[in-house]
Amino acid sequence: MNSYVLNARFLMRPLTGVDRVATELISASLDAGIPSRFKDILAVRPKGTVVAASERPKDLLSITSTSASKLTGHPWEQLALAKESPESWLISLCNMGPVLRKKQVVMMHDAQAFRQPETYSRAFRSFYHFVQPRLGHRAQTILTVSEHSKRELEHFGVVPKDKAIVIPNGADHILRLAADARILDRHSLSAGGYFLAIGSLAPHKNLKMLIDASNARSDKQRPLVIAGGGNAAVFGANGLRESEHIKMLGRVTDEELRALYENAFALVFPSKTEGFGLPPAEAMTLGCPVIASTGGAIPEVTEGAAISVSPSDQGAWTKAMENLEQCTTLSDELKEQGRERAKMFTWARASDKFLSVLDDLPSD
Repeated sequence: MNSYVLNARFLMRPLTGVDRVATELISASLDAGIPSRFKDILAVRPKGTVVAASERPKDLLSITSTSASKLTGHPWEQLALAKESPESWLISLCNMGPVLRKKQVVMMHDAQAFRQPETYSRAFRSFYHFVQPRLGHRAQTILTVSEHSKRELEHFGVVPKDKAIVIPNGADHILRLAADARILDRHSLSAGGYFLAIGSLAPHKNLKMLIDASNARSDKQRPLVIAGGGNAAVFGANGLRESEHIKMLGRVTDEELRALYENAFALVFPSKTEGFGLPPAEAMTLGCPVIASTGGAIPEVTEGAAISVSPSDQGAWTKAMENLEQCTTLSDELKEQGRERAKMFTWARASDKFLSVLDDLPSD
């Protein structure tokens, strides 16, 4: 039986993105029986305060210890963590791990730092371009979240061909949350009375195109509501401005996000590329109709359960939004198809595949 060390650096960051994936995957795997299936598992984190500790699963925190090293951040991950329990398998689920550690399972979520390097700082992309390909070739096992990400990682030489194993994300964590509908009152939103977008100022999120497409609708009675990525002032400084038909909510809590999904007329998700595409999966889980881009891995997630539109065709986005408003039957069909499709994306399914990967690792 093998023993494992979990790279728990993600506990030192907000519970979003890849850090959420790590939290949910390990929690689901603990529920499924890691302690009984394997000799031992210990999570190790650098010194400091766990971010949003009250939101982290207690079973994860119960196996977490603090590293003796004074290092933090990337230096801790590359140097101190590399020496932690060298006889154990190291599990790193957030794109990075110590490149010196061969006995390691690493999850790489996408190849964005290579596909769109201009969207990252010089220091960030230089570090990723140097470390990640070396890690991708040296680590025993590489995981990723979609066939698209696997192809991208191979294309840029980050991992050898056919080395990466695909484990799609879950989305059913959204069902554990109690919807906080007070956000609707604060922003004068009504059930079914708005289109919802989730995004940031990152160019690949394609929000400027979506705003222009929404503004081109002949009937703008339902506003476009954008959650995440900063407040109206931040968007305004980048040429994206609020108006009577465009509302920018800024960062929202997970509970508020559930309320927004459940009360939206539809989610509109125009990204040029995504390594997975969690918002469409979350929306479908909650029965929210989805209009989604054909970019990146998004079609793998929606697969026949959403209206699919090219991320470069602004006119098609306008038409898709208008068509959905004019066809109640289509909306009902998307709700039903979305819920059915979302059954493919649960953390239990993800953990089953993850544990199978661990089962197949060479024994100590």
